[in-house]
Amino acid sequence: MKRLLKADIYRMLKSRLTMVALILVAAFPVLLVLMYVGINALAGIGMEDGEEAVSLFTANTIVGSAYSLTNNIGLVIPAFAGILVCSDYTNGTLRNKVIAGNRRTDIYFSHLLTSIIFSVVMITLYAAVTTGLSLLFFDFKKDPSVNMGLEILYFVLYGTMSFVFMATLSTMLAMVLRNIAPTIIFSVVAAIVLVALCSVLMLIGSQEKYRYAFYLIPTYCSNYFNLQSFSVLGLLAGNGGDSRGLMFAEGMGSYVFFSVLNTVIGILVFNKRDIK
Repeated sequence: MKRLLKADIYRMLKSRLTMVALILVAAFPVLLVLMYVGINALAGIGMEDGEEAVSLFTANTIVGSAYSLTNNIGLVIPAFAGILVCSDYTNGTLRNKVIAGNRRTDIYFSHLLTSIIFSVVMITLYAAVTTGLSLLFFDFKKDPSVNMGLEILYFVLYGTMSFVFMATLSTMLAMVLRNIAPTIIFSVVAAIVLVALCSVLMLIGSQEKYRYAFYLIPTYCSNYFNLQSFSVLGLLAGNGGDSRGLMFAEGMGSYVFFSVLNTVIGILVFNKRDIK
């Protein structure tokens, strides 16, 4: 599988799609932050002399949405990862791999790892650029009631894991559907539905009663690990650091479970598909 993985990563690096993704990853944060700067400037127009302008945004609100699956880049990265996988079907490379005697499971895992690498690199670059520009133009509000270092670690790890999960989903869709258009559509729709469903459940207010049922929905916990507000919401088991760590562990477990489930389903279907 090592040889397959090297070949897939090389094709990814040489792909024009990767170059387009890099451009978008760099451009979106610049446009986003400049838009917020402009809105702040417009809000200050008409203020009387000596009156202190109040910023409508903080770095927290901007950075806090960096890992959102439904923001600009959040919908692009899984779609691009799916396209990279589907390209093996369209150009005949996948058929050649099978004819050459490579195990289908190895072929699948090679594509999956390539998708994960692509997704993690892209979202990390996007989050880094967004954070740098946000801190340059806006203040970062700290909440003394929480451990900021640990909170940021949770935020980064959980946000990254959400895109690993989406990479397993888009890879499964690409290997099963074998067509770029439906892969993009279903990847985008899945992200929107999951985030919308989780947002609705957050409003129910019965987290303790249905605690473990909520963990059966990927992305549910991501609503809690959001830098927009560190001390919103009473956590599932209270407000202490231990409950925060427990929520993080359970939420990551949910992501891992569904990522493995996506992979198993994808491999089972792919192994039974005719490659023409």
